[in-house]
Amino acid sequence: MVIEENVPSIFQWFPKAALDWAILVLVFFLLLGFLGMLFSGLRLGPANAFKLVLKTAGQTLRDVFSVSFKTVWALASLTFKEAIRRKIVIVFIIFVLIVLFAGMFLDPTSPHPAQLYVDFIFGSTAYLTIILMILLTAFSLPADFKNKTIHTVVTKPVLISEIILGRVLGFVLLGTMLLVPMGLVSYGFVIRSQAHTHTVPDGLTQDKTNPALERGVTSNEREHRHEIVFDKENQVVHLTPTHDHTHEISVREGKDGERHFTLSQPIDMYKARVVQYGEIGYLDQKGIVSSKGVNVGDEWEYRSFIAGNTDAAFIWQFENITPASLVDDALQFEFTQEVFRTHKGVISRQIIGAFYIRNPETGLMLEVEIFQSKEGGTSVFRVPRTINISADKMNLKSSQRNPNGTSGSRASAVSVQIARQGGELQSYPPEDKLNIGGANRAEFDLFKDFVAPQSSMFDEKGREIVRQNVIEVWVKCLERGQYFGAAKPDMYLRRADASFAWNFFKGYVGIWFQMVMISMYGVIFSTFLSTPVTVLATFFVTLGGYFHKFVAAMGTQNIEGGGPFEAAIRLFRQDNMTIDLDMNAGENILAKMFDTVFHTFIRFLGNLVPAFDSFDTSAYVAQGFNISFNTVLINLCTVLGYAIPLYVLGYICLKMREIEQ
Repeated sequence: MVIEENVPSIFQWFPKAALDWAILVLVFFLLLGFLGMLFSGLRLGPANAFKLVLKTAGQTLRDVFSVSFKTVWALASLTFKEAIRRKIVIVFIIFVLIVLFAGMFLDPTSPHPAQLYVDFIFGSTAYLTIILMILLTAFSLPADFKNKTIHTVVTKPVLISEIILGRVLGFVLLGTMLLVPMGLVSYGFVIRSQAHTHTVPDGLTQDKTNPALERGVTSNEREHRHEIVFDKENQVVHLTPTHDHTHEISVREGKDGERHFTLSQPIDMYKARVVQYGEIGYLDQKGIVSSKGVNVGDEWEYRSFIAGNTDAAFIWQFENITPASLVDDALQFEFTQEVFRTHKGVISRQIIGAFYIRNPETGLMLEVEIFQSKEGGTSVFRVPRTINISADKMNLKSSQRNPNGTSGSRASAVSVQIARQGGELQSYPPEDKLNIGGANRAEFDLFKDFVAPQSSMFDEKGREIVRQNVIEVWVKCLERGQYFGAAKPDMYLRRADASFAWNFFKGYVGIWFQMVMISMYGVIFSTFLSTPVTVLATFFVTLGGYFHKFVAAMGTQNIEGGGPFEAAIRLFRQDNMTIDLDMNAGENILAKMFDTVFHTFIRFLGNLVPAFDSFDTSAYVAQGFNISFNTVLINLCTVLGYAIPLYVLGYICLKMREIEQ
């Protein structure tokens, strides 16, 4: 899933990020100054080298903060005009041609057409923009050095820092000018490409098992049909969703007595779901909550499992549940599950499960719905604000969904055991706080009865964490010999959807962030490298940014088999990766030492390049998840965090080149 954690607030994220940034930038420039003094000392001697470094540092600080924005704008305009003369409008023409002929190559039978088209359009835009920026920045300053046109600039009262800023700003303006029309064309293409409706050419026929229903199918449009179910008694018509969308359908009776159906354009195809994740725990058959469930032998350990027809359950805790969390006066939870079968079960239906809500402080628990699993799909559970489980006023789906035809929802008071720090088991809530009497009522208020104003939870180390306005969500498998599997992101609370058009725009902002970073790196590399080398350097930095998670994983000491030196010893000895090395052996101690140095170096390199994949938010748009404003702000701060030291570094590189010449 594209989102697996709640995005932190910018106010929570910024203080620690700013401190880490300040430390890393300080270390980087101190290291740069040390290297400069080391090489200068070979020619000038230590004392003169130290004076030169101090002089350069002082001049750098003065020049980078003494820029004239009028001069920077003039240089940016010059850069913009030079790029226009290189006929970059051809890139936009290529993009329009790709959009015009895209329908010939995209699969019309895809079960997720919106995701397919959005992925394609964002990918095309990003790749064209990246290639354009790499080439433009690589040919900029090296061409000026080669043609000697740079001398006509530096001889004027222009600071080197203004040249760097002017170049970057010019390329950013150029990229923005391209992205705006490309975004407008893209949005129109995505919306119009899926515009369609259906007719009902053959009418409806009576259902053989239920005389009150009539069934039929729509016409085949864009390689799919919808099933229609008409309730004659209540005069209600239902359209079965398919291909990630449905249509509003209306019925009218003509003068001839025949019914005529009218379908709207697709709805629910393009979404921007606002979701909230909870913290997961796995209740075992003994009533003890742990961080892992049952291992059924699945090689992919992303999900843990619970056994069916036992007390085992998934438990999610959601915090900050307020009336603002309601959608149409109900909390809406969406659940994706994996099913592991030890036998086929009942062929005519899926595996049966149950969905519950619980107050973690009073133990009051209510069965909300009995459901059938949807392997590869999503189950939706709605919990109304006012819950009534009496036979004549039932407003839950439990009795409607129960395949065994048993009675409706029931309430109870349940306590679980949690391992605290040191391994001590504690009942939660304590037995004396269980709201046993409250379970005998027929009507409940969601917030008064099931949302705890304050609740404690324990992390994996047994430490107590206090949360506000908490509700617990439980899921059980009800069939013996069957297992449900789930991970933390498989259950989320869905809030009111955001605007898809606004979400689409934020997706293009992510491409803009990537374009800004590539422009920065391209200009910096071009201050001291030739054009071909600048192209390669910028390309590999971009590539490293997209594989930032892999590089970061290499910088940790949690890799199976160890670092390169330990892996070499294992390879030579033919030792298994899962066996610990004998740390008393001298070669193993040396290997660990060298691997520690290697991991530190890789972590340092990883911090020199931003995570481009975090800027790429196209997957959010394609899969229908909202890009939160906090995500945009965090990415903006990240761009600025890299842009500032890169700007200073570019000034130093160009200054050194000027001194050499």
